[in-house]
Amino acid sequence: MHGESILVDIGLAIVAATALAYLARLLRQPLLLAYIGAGLLIGPPLLGLVHNEEAIAEIAELGLALLMFIVGLEIDLKKLVSSSRVGALVGTIQVILCAVMTLGFVLLLGFSGLPALYLGVASAFSSTMIVVKLLSDKSELDTVDGRLTLGALLMQDVLAIVVLALQPNLEDPSLVPIGVSLLFGLGLVGGALLASRFILPRVFEYAAKSPELVLITAISWCLVIGYLAVLADFSIAMGALIAGVALSWFPYSVDVVAKIRSLRDFFVTLFFVALGMQLQIGSIQVVLVAVALSAVVIVSRFLTVGPALYLMGYGSRVGLLCSLALAQASEFALVIVAVGLSLGHIGREVASIMALALVITSTLSTYMIMANHAIARRGVMLLKRLGIKERAQAEPPKRSERAHDGHEVMVLGFHRVASSMLYETQGSGNGRDVLVIDFSPEVYEDLRRMDLPIVYGDISHLDTLEHAGVDDAKVVISTVSEDFLRGTDNINLLRQVRRLNPRARVILSAETFERAREMYEAGADYVVLPRVETARAFLEVLEAVERGALDELRARALADLADRQEVLA
Repeated sequence: MHGESILVDIGLAIVAATALAYLARLLRQPLLLAYIGAGLLIGPPLLGLVHNEEAIAEIAELGLALLMFIVGLEIDLKKLVSSSRVGALVGTIQVILCAVMTLGFVLLLGFSGLPALYLGVASAFSSTMIVVKLLSDKSELDTVDGRLTLGALLMQDVLAIVVLALQPNLEDPSLVPIGVSLLFGLGLVGGALLASRFILPRVFEYAAKSPELVLITAISWCLVIGYLAVLADFSIAMGALIAGVALSWFPYSVDVVAKIRSLRDFFVTLFFVALGMQLQIGSIQVVLVAVALSAVVIVSRFLTVGPALYLMGYGSRVGLLCSLALAQASEFALVIVAVGLSLGHIGREVASIMALALVITSTLSTYMIMANHAIARRGVMLLKRLGIKERAQAEPPKRSERAHDGHEVMVLGFHRVASSMLYETQGSGNGRDVLVIDFSPEVYEDLRRMDLPIVYGDISHLDTLEHAGVDDAKVVISTVSEDFLRGTDNINLLRQVRRLNPRARVILSAETFERAREMYEAGADYVVLPRVETARAFLEVLEAVERGALDELRARALADLADRQEVLA
């Protein structure tokens, strides 16, 4: 019965989230608010329909793990390391100064002792889940401000671990547990990178023969490193990030990201529903304090992050964007106050204030991040009027750097026709810039050896096409017969390409006249019928026979065969 009850509660959570998501979409509000609202509605705060909210919250942590795993897969490790140095320093400065500011504010409100300390420290951390999800959805994680924000969040996670290690013995802090935990963490990072260098390439080379095996192997790797991170007193999210970074240079990362996103979204939805279930509104005084605390949290980010980055040589725009991204309380705040509650350091009133502040700041920061560039632009203009000029050397925001951008021609799927077409293109010397997308490991290795651009990925997934940069291609070609396509067809590919890039010229292949007409009606720019082209080739040979030129045509064909070395023979 217990297991059935959990399944019923999960089903209820998803249904409620879906219903409110439709309402949020109708009202043009962020879906994040709908998920939190669903938890508030069906959880203990209101209707009390769910009885296993703690179990759901534990399951929902998989959403955070999968989200961080995808982040690790998509980031450029070299850029992250260079940005994380500054981000780590900014994160440290921000946590310390924000904790001091908030502590001073709650002392003025009449709090004292451990309750004041808990509110001050817990409010200093920002939400990794919310920030990463929103920036990832906007493709801004690999911008300058995105990498700095991620570096600050990683440093916050480390500092949160220090706080959690100090909590059990606040009156007599010990550095031994902290040192041991950090030592295990460094060992985990080193072990993961060594495995990605010497062990995982062989594992994934074998798994690449089956796309499904690549996916479950990647998820297993994520869960193993996440579990080891938990054993080292780190969060499962940090372990998942380490696992993703270790695989980020693999050719299979694009395909894994494309296939894992739907699974991530399911668990992320549960995560925010579970967050809504933890709210306890209580008295009007609790609500007022939470509102005031939320205002301090947001203002404190702008007073610490922006000036710190400006002094380090970054422009005010970058500082404002990072401040906007970090302007909310963290899920770690709930963990910290929950531990404090269990230790008897604080009462439920403090825990409720922190939970409400988390929801309020998360709601507001969602809107701020969605409109971050417009807000930052106005902020820069305001600062200029105050005499604070934008630094000339500040890097402007840019789109996320994907696997490959800016290719003239993109070939979806690689079979014999594509192989011959690529050979003709390379041999003609016309300099066409062609990118191939295919999930054959043999094709991938052969084209890499020829120094030709290729993305390993399943063309049936929209995320694969988006990550490969199809929205920048001038021409998109699918030469593969629909008899060989799996999980899609050429009309579906056409629709996906049109969704991402309405301007591209799309050329497809069809086996029947009826299918070719359907493709033209669906919007194809041109449809090649191999049977017609083959028939014309036979007629050309027949005409050569009739005019006595067959020997010459045959000689040219033999010469072509003698020199021809294609990827697919």
